[in-house]
Parts: sequence; C-alpha cells; structure tokens
Amino acid sequence: MLQVGIVGGGIAGLYAALLLKQQGHEVTVFESNSRLGGRIYTHHFRPLGQEESAFFEAGAMRIPLSPLHACVFEMARYLNDNNPAREKVEFIPYVLQHVNNKILLQGKIWDAADKTLAASVGLPERFHNKTAREMLFGVMQPWTDLLNKDLDHGLTSVLRYDQLTFRQYLRDFAEWPDEVIDFVELVMSQTSQYDQGFTDLVLQTMHFANPDWVTVKGGLTRIVESAAKVLGPACVFRNAPVTEIHELPDNKLKLVVGGIAPLERTFDKVILALPPVAIQNIQVRPKWSFVKERAIQAIHEGPLYKMGLHFRTRFWEHTDSPCFGGQTQTDLRIRWIVYPSNDLGSSNTGCLMVYSGMTDALRWSWTPQSQRVRLALEDLNTFFSQQGVDVYSQFIEAFDVHWPSEVGGGNTMYLPGQYTRFHDVMKQPEGNIYFAGEHISRHHTWVAGGIESAHQTVEELLGGSSLPVLGSTVATSTVPKDLPRRVESQSSHYSIQDTALAAVIMQTSAALALKPMAIGIMD
Repeated sequence: MLQVGIVGGGIAGLYAALLLKQQGHEVTVFESNSRLGGRIYTHHFRPLGQEESAFFEAGAMRIPLSPLHACVFEMARYLNDNNPAREKVEFIPYVLQHVNNKILLQGKIWDAADKTLAASVGLPERFHNKTAREMLFGVMQPWTDLLNKDLDHGLTSVLRYDQLTFRQYLRDFAEWPDEVIDFVELVMSQTSQYDQGFTDLVLQTMHFANPDWVTVKGGLTRIVESAAKVLGPACVFRNAPVTEIHELPDNKLKLVVGGIAPLERTFDKVILALPPVAIQNIQVRPKWSFVKERAIQAIHEGPLYKMGLHFRTRFWEHTDSPCFGGQTQTDLRIRWIVYPSNDLGSSNTGCLMVYSGMTDALRWSWTPQSQRVRLALEDLNTFFSQQGVDVYSQFIEAFDVHWPSEVGGGNTMYLPGQYTRFHDVMKQPEGNIYFAGEHISRHHTWVAGGIESAHQTVEELLGGSSLPVLGSTVATSTVPKDLPRRVESQSSHYSIQDTALAAVIMQTSAALALKPMAIGIMD
C-alpha cells in the first residue's frame, strides 16, 4: 500500500485520489483554497424568500454528449454508487444554442441564423449567405471528422501544422481574408484567440461540433462535493498550500504545508495536480531539466473572465423573442451573454452570465469590481433596452471571477508549437513526483481533460497497469428518468430523443448502462 500526497483539489486531484483509494492506497489531498474544485466553481446567490438560491457557473459549465467526455458520466455514476441518494449527481439538458438567440453587432440586433450578416458587414461575395458558424465548421469539418474517427491518428495529422497560428491556417490554407477571420472570431470565439496555436483551436472546434450537451442539476460543484464526501474529511485538507517539496534519501518525499503552524508529511509518491503557474510558485521544490522548467514557465493559459448577475425575474424568457438557454454574441465589452439552462420557464429569480476570454478578459482586470458591474449592466441594457427591458430595475447583485487571479489562468491554450515542444515533456514524471491536469491532456479546458490526465497519471504511478475508469463497471444510471419534455406556457421546449447518449455508450464501454438521452430545441 502506497502513501500518496496529491497537491491540488481540482477535478484532476480529486479523481486521482478516488482512483488510488479504490485501488487500496492511502491518499491525502492538499488544496490551498478554502474551496475545492479548481476551475469547477458554482456560485450561489443569496435566495429571496423561500425559493432555492439562484446560481451561475463561474468556471466549467457544460459537457458535450460525446465519447470523449464519457469519463465524466462514469465518474458521476461512481460517486452516486458510493454516496447517499441525497448527494446524487444528476444531469439535465444544456442548451448551447436556442432558436431565438441573437447577435448584437454595431448597435443592431440580428438573428443568430441570419445569413445576410456577412454581406452587411462588407465581407467578400464568396462568403455571403453563410453564417459565421457555417464558415468555420465548413473549413474545419475535414479535421473534426478525422479526429472523431480516430483521435490519436487525427491528432498526429493536426500536429503537422502545430507551428501555425489558427489565423495563419485560415489565411494561408483556407484563403480567408483577414476581415473574414476577424468576423468569424468575433462571432464564434474571443478576441485574439485565433492568434493562438492551430492545434488547440482545431480540438476546440471538434468539441463544439457536438449537437447535444448536458450540465449538472444544481451546478457542477455537486461533482466536487460528492467526490469530497467519498474521500472523507480525513483525506482532504483545505486552506493547505504546499510551500515545499523535498526529496529524501530513501526516495520518499516530504511536503511542507504552509500556514500559521506548518505541517510536514512524508509520502511514497506525490502528484502535482496543479496548473503550471502554481507549480512555479511553490517556494522550495526540486529543479528539473531545462525543457521541463521551460514548459512550466511558458505554457500559455488564456485569460478568462465571468460575471454572474442576479435579477428579480427571468425577463429574457418573456421578451418578444424569448431565449430558453443558449447565448448572445456581441461586440460590446461583455462579448457573450449566456442564458441559463436550469430552471427554465420558472417564476423564480434568475441569473445571466457575461463571459469573455483572451484580450476581452484582460480588459476587465483593469477596473475595480463596482465599475465592472456598472459596465456590464450598461452593456446588458444596450442589448435588452431594444427589447423593452430595463435591466437596472431588475438587478439584485453580481459576482465575478477573473481567473488569472484565482489559479494563474483560465483555459490552457497552447501557443504555436507548444503542443509539440511541451506536451509530452510536461507529462513526464520526475522521480516519484507525477503531474496531472487538463493542461497535459488532449482536452484543454474541459472537465474530461482533467479526468483523462489523472487516470493516465495514476496508471503510470502504479507501474503502467491498465485500470478501469471509475464507474465504468457499475450499472446504476446517473441520468434522471424524468427530464422535462416541455417548458409549459412557452413556445420553445425540450425534445428528448433516444440516440445520442446510446452512441456515446457504444463507443466507450459495453458495460456502461446510462439511459439514452439527447437534447434538441425546437419551435
């Protein structure tokens, strides 16, 4: 039996701890924050009256129904089978796009599906009568098809272009003019994101090509809370920053945990389930090869900013073009307005989220929180006032997270060439010190990436033996049987089908027994 110390209480650290504990080893998780979960972070606002508290996802918010994300559902099943029923993790439909979603561009509101927008902004004629989404996926479909057919083989082909930015690829190979690239980036992505590496943008496009999505009822933090309960309080230390790592003569490792009264613990193995900047900031630790240290220093984390705004009513569901989930893209400071997929059609209070990344996110960091709220309300009012809504009269409170201030970044987004130079190097163990996290998976920014990385790390730590994914051999369904088929009194509704998740199951594990489910939004 091994004694394993895990530094970092995000999804990678928690999954690694669960898997090691299942295999009969003793684990201790050290999290520097008072909150577990890392970039899984559901923020709950103060409830009004007797209703349940409104919330928004300040971090991860959605999961594609894809074979590449099946490990998330399997983990939820494992947690459900090892926790009381009241702790059950349930999945509900997440609406990525809704028929009534809009685009706000240069002061005018457009339907998201309006194919005249390209011509109205002056793009060349060959790009007319296409939406930005159609342009992007039209160019990327050969790549996404290749990756979906065989991820390993497809990734090898993608990496031939790893030295390029995504903008370079679109300009030099797809022969897009810069104004077309800028238009598609504005509508489909974040400012300056297309100047990042080609590899990451292709992989992101592959994930977003999925038509069907889910989220967790009550917020994704329920996965984190459930994992912590399975591990037990004796295994998880909060407010416990590891400040020193020492290699001992007997090949064991000593961790020094900071605080008013520093704690010292000795382990056979240690997993650093941390983003690179957090590893770099450990005060005392072994120094590794030049390339490894350079990877820790250089791997690019794209800035990410989210603000949730709590309103007295769900007014966006009561306009002339009501939105039940989905999102609005804008050229305003807020960039994206995300409509909640939980509690659709209810009479409760509700939350909107404004969401920006890359250059857009950095610009929010320069102002105090009170001014950020004022600016967000100003931009929301610019959009909703054209629909007869005064957002100021509806507003209750706001909460925001600038992720570089929390964990040193937002989303791993490799620069050109970094996948080739650093990805394998960053995964390599150093003696009895191992590494895990979404940044060294094939699925940057996704919950599945942290899980995949943690699983591979534990297998390597235990000598390379193949281990079943947590929950893959358990037959208890995690999908609720009574998913809502309709939002009553509204024209838009859920349509529950029986194909998408069945395909996921067939492609991942014959032992998986989730109830087939899909999501569609119809008029």
